[in-house]
Amino acid sequence: MTPRLAGRTALVTGSGNGIGKEVALRLAAEGANVVVNDLGTSAFGEGVSSQAADDTVAQILAAGGSAVANYDSIADPQGCEQAVATAVDTFGACDIVVANAGALVKGALSGIQADDASWRKMVDLYLGQKFWLARAAVPAMVERGWGRMLFATSEIARGTQTSPLGAVVMNGSIGFSHDLANTYRGTGVTFNSYAPSAGTRTFDLYKDDMEDALRAQGVPEDEMGSFHLPPAELIAPMLAWLCSDAAADVTGEVFGVTGSKVTRWTDPVDGASILKDDDLRALWTLDELDQAVPAGLLTEG
Repeated sequence: MTPRLAGRTALVTGSGNGIGKEVALRLAAEGANVVVNDLGTSAFGEGVSSQAADDTVAQILAAGGSAVANYDSIADPQGCEQAVATAVDTFGACDIVVANAGALVKGALSGIQADDASWRKMVDLYLGQKFWLARAAVPAMVERGWGRMLFATSEIARGTQTSPLGAVVMNGSIGFSHDLANTYRGTGVTFNSYAPSAGTRTFDLYKDDMEDALRAQGVPEDEMGSFHLPPAELIAPMLAWLCSDAAADVTGEVFGVTGSKVTRWTDPVDGASILKDDDLRALWTLDELDQAVPAGLLTEG
């Protein structure tokens, strides 16, 4: 069978490890030229090394694929521009961008007590990355009439993980992709988000603590594995499919991917409403709202 992405060029950020690496390998297996972007930091965003990106490139080349490494930081505009330029200069175009890179920002774990430097780092890494990559890549995609942009998000976006800074940037990613999808609908360029759950090096940092907690709850050792996240390679097929022509009409969506389970997140929609006297210009009194809000807005059905 002809590879689905033959002749396309993909830039995958953070593809030296984990989910990004598996996505890069899968896109290459589908025939895409791949720019493997990775700054080579630790899971906490510390240090710099070319080894991670080089290892992924070597694996792609050994399998007969086409790839080149890029070591720019995507947490600043120039790095994003240079990453896209690597694709264009090496392969002639940048058809696919998977904005996957991320890192744990220690200061952000303090929530609303986080310092300003951690806040700015979160915004640059998780939101700035997507904006700067889109600015660099989308105009040429629209001109060619074909393009794919995938933005990583997270369950954190739902506000369930006691991570307010994470909730802001992950929700912002979704809002950005929704707006771009509506703006460029019909151009041949699609924008989708994905919320992955996988056993990456980030998960490994907390696995021992998780297992200790399970032991304390009396969970048998031979059942520990059922609590581990599925391997990262299982995330890649859905993302590769979204990059293919089969997904030409799929845009503005968010997909949760855990192992082989893919869940479409539904968009928020209007719920119940109240209107005074069938008149948009009528002025509510607080006494009226005492009755109308609980009865008309907060009750089920």
